[in-house]
This record gives sequence, C-alpha cells and structure tokens, in this order.
Amino acid sequence: MPLITLLFLACGPSPEEPPAQATTPQLLDWAAGRAAAGELDKAIIGYRRALQRDSLSVASLLGLAEIYRLQERTGPADRYRRRAFHVHYGAGLDWIVAGRPDSARTSLEAAVSIMPRHPLAHLRLGELKRDAGQVDSAIVHFEHAVEANPRFAESLIILGGAYVAADRLDDARDTFERAIAANINAIDAYLELGRLLGEQREWAAAVSHFEKALLIDPGSELALQGLDHAFSRLSGKR
Repeated sequence: MPLITLLFLACGPSPEEPPAQATTPQLLDWAAGRAAAGELDKAIIGYRRALQRDSLSVASLLGLAEIYRLQERTGPADRYRRRAFHVHYGAGLDWIVAGRPDSARTSLEAAVSIMPRHPLAHLRLGELKRDAGQVDSAIVHFEHAVEANPRFAESLIILGGAYVAADRLDDARDTFERAIAANINAIDAYLELGRLLGEQREWAAAVSHFEKALLIDPGSELALQGLDHAFSRLSGKR
C-alpha cells in the first residue's frame, strides 16, 4: 500500500463541519476539537458559527482570542479577549444595580480572570468584598487597581479607606497623600486625611487639610465640621 494512503488511514479525515442545525454546544465542541488537532482555520469557522448563535458566548470569544494568539494576530486576539471580559464585567455591574452582590462577585471574578490588570474590575470587586466585611481580601483588589493605574485618585482614596478599616494607618496616610499628588483637587483625600490626622491628634495638620478641602468646595459640610472640630481641639491645647 502506498505511503500516502497509509498516512491518510492513520490520521483519518478531519470531522466534517457540523450541519446547519447544530447546537451552540456542538459547535463549540467541534471547534475545540479542531483547535486541539491544530486545524486552526476550521476552529475559527466553528467558533464564529457559535458566535452567530450567541453573540455573548464567552467560550466562543475566548476560543477565537486563543486561536488568533497562536497565529500571532495580536489585534484580533486582544479584541475578542476584551469582548469576553466585557460580557462578565457588564453582567457584574448589572448585578450590583440589581442588589445581587453574590452574582456580581461571580461575574467580576470571571472578568478579572480574563483581564487580570483591569483596574475598574478590581475596584468594583474590592468594594463588594469590603461591603461583605472581607477587608483584607478587598485590599488586595484595591492594590491591584492602584498598580494598574497609579494616577487614578479614586482608587487611591478607596484603598486608603480600606487601610484605615484594617488599622493600617501609616499606609492609609501615605495613600491619601498619593491621591492628592495624583489629583490636587481630590477633595475626599483631604477630608479623609484631615479625619485621620485628627484621630492621631495632629490638629494643626488636620486644620490645614480641612482648609484645603474648603478651597475646593467652600460649601462642604464635612470640611466645615471637621475644621470646627480641629480648631476647637487646637485651641484647647493652647
């Protein structure tokens, strides 16, 4: 028997493309099988057909992202990975609005697994864990958010607040100062730092930060109350 015939019989023909009535799971299984066999172009066909059935199919989106990565087609790979991320991230935000924190957490954890350095996903996930009393776990996510975008004052302020809750006051102070360095008009950073300095009985420094908060928002009740309290304590020391 000729060698070519032997090779053909050994390898066998690749499975035919699934019929038009194939279900989404069948298409996904076929595409995954073609990808495992190294038939990437056929796998793309399968994943695209599955995506036509369900435009939010994360398995299809990630399958295409992986194939394009293997083909060193960075643009399409990143595009499909981002689409998969946003399916879970958008669902997580919707669950938050609906008051379903457990479902939101599941969706956001799935989103983070796809894009581990996305700052907003870590921020929202950290907030859910903080609200559930899991402060240490929340801090990990807030730190990831800051690492991914160190100039975003909101992340720094939220992280500083979590440090306060964990009684890591030196870390909190440094973080609030970083928030001010990132955005000189970040009023919440001045307010939080003023409160923290007051608790540490550094009344003059607290007065200074509440005054700076009032320069940003002269009508801030929190700044006015904090300033009055710090002034009264400072006057009592004299």
